[in-house]
Amino acid sequence: MVDYKLIHGNCLKVMRKIPDSSVHMILCDLPYGTTACSWDSVIPFEPLWKEYRRIIIDYGAIVLFGAEPFSSALRTSNIKWYKYDWIWQKSSNVGFTNAKNKPLNDHELVSVFSKGTTANCSDKMMPYYPQGLIRVNKITSGLKGASSSDEKGHRFMRKSDKEKILQEYANYPKKIIRFGNDSNTVHPTQKPVALLEYLIKTYTNVGDIVMDNTMGSGSTGVAAVKCKRKFIGIEKELEYYNVAGRRIKEITHSLF
Repeated sequence: MVDYKLIHGNCLKVMRKIPDSSVHMILCDLPYGTTACSWDSVIPFEPLWKEYRRIIIDYGAIVLFGAEPFSSALRTSNIKWYKYDWIWQKSSNVGFTNAKNKPLNDHELVSVFSKGTTANCSDKMMPYYPQGLIRVNKITSGLKGASSSDEKGHRFMRKSDKEKILQEYANYPKKIIRFGNDSNTVHPTQKPVALLEYLIKTYTNVGDIVMDNTMGSGSTGVAAVKCKRKFIGIEKELEYYNVAGRRIKEITHSLF
């Protein structure tokens, strides 16, 4: 049976009770502050990062959905830990009301943060398990396109660039990832379960703990259960907290 714990309350208060270095991944669709809805109030970044830094394991991934201008503010709130953005391309467009004045919006950003590094050969690497790889086991030459220049502008090749290289895999992920929206959504900003599964598998292993501190209708929890991860979900709106509880309970019973 997959373990999960759902908590109704203010996430900044609830997270204070979560033990240090106990969560492997934080995957969250934070409020962007772009609507008048009661749940769409931006959480102050300083206390949010204080708790995130404390509860995430060393080098664990913090993966946060966003859209501009919220995403720019989010990145600069912890630029030291910021790594990169995914671009989630949706199957539908929004913004028709202003279509005569600006482009339709068909994507959201997914910003990745970590104390860890993305550099090779480091013992402080952020976990990363790229999805959709195809094994090729192909010998390639490092010569192709591998050139540089010295301070006088002379072209040269490093010795390592001339060596044969074993390419084990192809089809590495690119920054743009395409997932269609789920049908029968119950929350205005509900994310596709398949997209959440993809992100969970990219940054965690089976049995790891995933936390969503603004879980809404519980899609992250559904994805975590399907991926055989443990889950901690926090939601302040009672209506959505109850919806999340039903959805996660149903998927747990159907799978196990």
